Amino acid sequence: MQTSAKSRWAYGIMGVLAIAILMVNFGFWNREDSCAQAQTNNQKPVTLIQSLQSQTNSSMATQRLMQALSAGKFACLFFYETDNADCKIMEKNLDAFARKTKINVEIIKVDRKDPKNSDLVNTLKTQTAPIPLTLLVDPSSAIVAAFTQVVTTDEMVQAIPSPKKTETLKYMQQGKGVILCFSSKKMSSCNNVQSCCSQAETLLEGRTEYINIDLNDPKEADFIKELKVDPNTSVPVTFVINSQGQVNGKYDGEVQVTNLIAAANKVAKSGGCCSPGSGKTCGPTPSQKK
Repeated sequence: MQTSAKSRWAYGIMGVLAIAILMVNFGFWNREDSCAQAQTNNQKPVTLIQSLQSQTNSSMATQRLMQALSAGKFACLFFYETDNADCKIMEKNLDAFARKTKINVEIIKVDRKDPKNSDLVNTLKTQTAPIPLTLLVDPSSAIVAAFTQVVTTDEMVQAIPSPKKTETLKYMQQGKGVILCFSSKKMSSCNNVQSCCSQAETLLEGRTEYINIDLNDPKEADFIKELKVDPNTSVPVTFVINSQGQVNGKYDGEVQVTNLIAAANKVAKSGGCCSPGSGKTCGPTPSQKK
């Protein structure tokens, strides 16, 4: 049975963060619920990928990954097995993606059964992941898109995140929350709201990062749509999102610094990295495997 594109790939904030947390913290690819455990583990996707740089006798794949990131490139990690038909299809799609995309990307193909690649496979805990598994890593070492099955070239191109979404994912994978302010200069309350966001960021002492998104920036159109912000709104829209991807607060118009701080300090719900009220688990479930 053919699955929908939405179920075959994860590139939204919740989807990418869930896959990243589960992959590098536990490798619980065949468990239906590990949210609570993900909240208590201190390992972070960004730092684990960066840790590969200090390993001795690293594989050629790891060396290529580190070289690409150091050169300011995106890296596309493709975990495959030689006897898997879907992996062969995905490999062709990846080659086409490399030719079509506008970003500077290095395609790194990793045979996970090859002992030479054990450093990368073990560090990222992809031994039991569904394959083909494709991870797009930005130059800061954040996983910004994740595909757990075959996807088309166009779907991969569409999944490339905007600059502000990339920044958001980077901070969340560092274990931080984010304050996102969607605004435009023509709004009368723009300066006040942005000032409150900036003050809250300072008072939160590095636990939460403030990111301003210009509603008139065409590069951010998909990110604006993803968070269901009306691009024609007359007032700033501010979100406070914790490191598990939960929206702890949403504010239309003026906002108080104390409210932003309270939302940022709110304890994560038991839903963990899944969106509140979704009724879904954090990562790929057995039904998603082929």
